[in-house]
Amino acid sequence: NIGIEFMFIEHKDQCDWIRGQFESPNAGILSKAERRTLMSRLIRSSEFEQFLADKWPSEKRFGLEGCEVLVPALLSIIDHCSVDEVDSFILGMPHRLYSAV
Repeated sequence: NIGIEFMFIEHKDQCDWIRGQFESPNAGILSKAERRTLMSRLIRSSEFEQFLADKWPSEKRFGLEGCEVLVPALLSIIDHCSVDEVDSFILGMPHRLYSAV
C-alpha cells in the first residue's frame, strides 16, 4: 500500500487529480511481464543484500530489512520516467538508507 499526503493542497482540481491517480480501482494491477520483472528485481536486491552480509560480516551497514521492495519500486519508477522522457530524477532519502540502496 502507498500512503500520500495531499489534502493540504488548496486547489480542489489538483487534489482530485491526485486522488484519481492513486485511488483508481485498477491502479495496482500489473501484467504478468511486469510482475516477473518486479519479482526478478526483488530477488536480485535480496541476493545482493545477502552477498554484502556474507562478504563483510563484521562491517557495520544498514540493510534493507523491512524495505526490500524499495529497490524494485525505485527501478520501476525510473523505468516509467524514462518512458515518459523525464529529463532528470532526484532522489532524497535518509543517509542510513542511502548506503543500502
